[in-house]
Formats: sequence, C-alpha cells, structure tokens
Amino acid sequence: MKIEKHYSLKELSALVDMTARNIRFYIQQGVVDKPHGQNKGAYYTEKHMQQLLTVKKYKDAGVSLERIAQIIHEDEASPKVDYKIKPGNIEVISRIHLMDGLELSINPERSGLSQQDIRTLSRTILETIETLQKEKNND
Repeated sequence: MKIEKHYSLKELSALVDMTARNIRFYIQQGVVDKPHGQNKGAYYTEKHMQQLLTVKKYKDAGVSLERIAQIIHEDEASPKVDYKIKPGNIEVISRIHLMDGLELSINPERSGLSQQDIRTLSRTILETIETLQKEKNND
C-alpha cells in the first residue's frame, strides 16, 4: 500500500515554484482541488501538485485558465488511453539540455513521471555522462 505524501501550502508553493496567493486563486476558481482538512490542518497531496504543474505548463503555453480547468478535470474524469498523436494535438514537452548535441525530451503526462522523478532521471544521466567523459579522458 502506497502512503500518500502530505504538503503544507508553503511546501507545495516551493515544489511547484508558485506563490501561495496564486495557488489559492486557482483553488478559488475551481481549477485546482481544494485542500484536505481546514485552516491550519489543511494539507495538499501529489494530486494537487500535479494539477498545479499542469496549470503552470499550459499557462506558459498561453492556454486560457478556463481551458486549463477543462483539461485538468477531463483528465480526471476519463481514463487515459489514446496517446496517438493526431493533427492539431497540443503537447507540452519538457526538454532538458544535457550537453552540446544531447537533449532529453519528456512528455510528463504521458510518461507518468513526477517532477521529482524527472529531476532524478536527469541527475543520473548527467552523472553517467560525466563518468563516461572521465573514462574517455583516462584512455
């Protein structure tokens, strides 16, 4: 059984790099779910974090808040099945520059990786590249 992490508003704000004020606004507008509990006992979960990262991603891409809310709540209501790329599809891809000539492209929604997973993956790849370069220089 997986134990769900709980975050305070301050922790959530730091994790998604968004002000507490903006988070409260998105909750008030119904874009993001309300926290569990009330007042000082209120807490947020991984689901809240994913919703906020989705908001951030689509806001940066110029999508309206109304449409973002639809995307978030449609995703929750319908099972994820068809990932075939169709004409007109809009996808937001995270591109991580690893070194000159080498980039990692990730679609966080389709990959199922959390932001922390992506950071860990990136660090591991960078460490591997560094090891390979050291080995190459020693030869």
